[in-house]
Amino acid sequence: MATRTSRSAPPPAGIPRAAGASPLAALAVAATGAIVWHRAIGYFFAQDDFAGLARAQGLAPRLAGPWRWLSGQAYFDVMRLLAGHHAAAYHLVSLGAHLATALLLFRFLKRRASVIAALCGAVAFVTHPATFTAVYSISGLGEILALGAALAAMLALEQPGRSRWLAPPLFALSLLAKESTLLLPLAVLAFARPERGARAPLLAMAALAAATVASFVMADAFGVRRALPETAAYSLAFDLTLARNVLTFLGWTVNANLITVHHFSEAPDPESIAAGAIALLVWIAGFAWRPLRTRGWLTAGLLYAAFLLPVLPLRNHVYHYYLYAPLAGAAWVLAILVDAVRERAAARRGAAAAALALAAALTLSGYAFVRKIEFTPFTIPALRADATVDRALIAEHVTGDLAGADLPPATRLAFWAPTLRPARPDSIPESYMERNVRAALFDGLGVRVLFPQVDSVAFVHEYRSLPDPWRYAVYRVDGSLRVAASAELDTVLERFPAARGPARGPD
Repeated sequence: MATRTSRSAPPPAGIPRAAGASPLAALAVAATGAIVWHRAIGYFFAQDDFAGLARAQGLAPRLAGPWRWLSGQAYFDVMRLLAGHHAAAYHLVSLGAHLATALLLFRFLKRRASVIAALCGAVAFVTHPATFTAVYSISGLGEILALGAALAAMLALEQPGRSRWLAPPLFALSLLAKESTLLLPLAVLAFARPERGARAPLLAMAALAAATVASFVMADAFGVRRALPETAAYSLAFDLTLARNVLTFLGWTVNANLITVHHFSEAPDPESIAAGAIALLVWIAGFAWRPLRTRGWLTAGLLYAAFLLPVLPLRNHVYHYYLYAPLAGAAWVLAILVDAVRERAAARRGAAAAALALAAALTLSGYAFVRKIEFTPFTIPALRADATVDRALIAEHVTGDLAGADLPPATRLAFWAPTLRPARPDSIPESYMERNVRAALFDGLGVRVLFPQVDSVAFVHEYRSLPDPWRYAVYRVDGSLRVAASAELDTVLERFPAARGPARGPD
């Protein structure tokens, strides 16, 4: 990171810096991100968002340890006071944090490449569709804060004098947001030999990383120290799973446009693995070209690898948004490539125009891809294929209908969907459509968060008459529902007894 002088490293020879171009380029980075992601502000809470809200309201145990405390506890504590249950405010914070992280990345790249190359790299990052869940899901803020604080820490290490000591606390904030950046100190060592004044802050960062690993092992965070079954969420594998995951994430990194991508599933597939293998071979081949080597082709790849390594052993979790931090390294690789091509171009103006066209194309592609993810229907037209969007819409429908139901104090709600049971209801305990609604409401915790008058929530498969304070929430696949007491439903079901279903109601 830091060099042997007290000043920042100068740009590589032959790379001009246009006066006044940097502020305009930074504005362009923020504008492209806003264009691609502004629709996220209109969505509701869903799934894990309700867990954070519940912890802030005392309806769920607070996070006691350091793991994701900043993004999972402190953030919701503050936002509960500032925004209450206005989901748009939370989404606005997520979007603002994403744009701020992109601007930090632009500054990081600008210290190592030309303004036009830094612009291309930062735009590629801020518009990349792999970050969809991190931006659209409120609880995905941890990914954004982790990378943003890590970039700020790397920039602080390059400052003169005592300013370098901002790096360790910034790195600590990064780890408190998400452990994605755990290997940052090792990545920093790959950038440059730190000068004397930067060694102590870097050593402090390494100590923080070691302490985090130790606490992870001692607390058995996510159960990784136990002999977890292969089907467990955080089951680890150190076999061909590593290669599969590497190629999958590489494929998702480079193959992110509507022309070649036919679906956006959160699982490895032959297309992504093949694209990843090609990307790896191209990166290796890049070492044969001296302009790439001298600009940091290796160190940019190592930054990508350092941020990706913590998730590679996960046997079952292969999600696009795990690329949020590694994409900073990919953006650096792109910036290096742009500058190398510009240096060899006969007409510099033409090369700059081509780079600007690339940034515009990335923006248009990102916007179109995000729209596709957002609106692609599921097998049922009322649902969306992407779970983040689908479950936010379901939770919004549930909340809107419950708000007009005049629920009395201490209400106990039984969610029941007789139309969502399979043809042979005894064949499975719960249909996917029922499970989808339950997941959107985080097993009913979301209802208790938003409606204090609701004492408890149950999901049932059979109707039976229940006394007060029970109420039935008879819901449909998209979460729209009607609340009724058993006295009202009894009359209806006398005429349609087949709608009762096969299972038991709440005890």
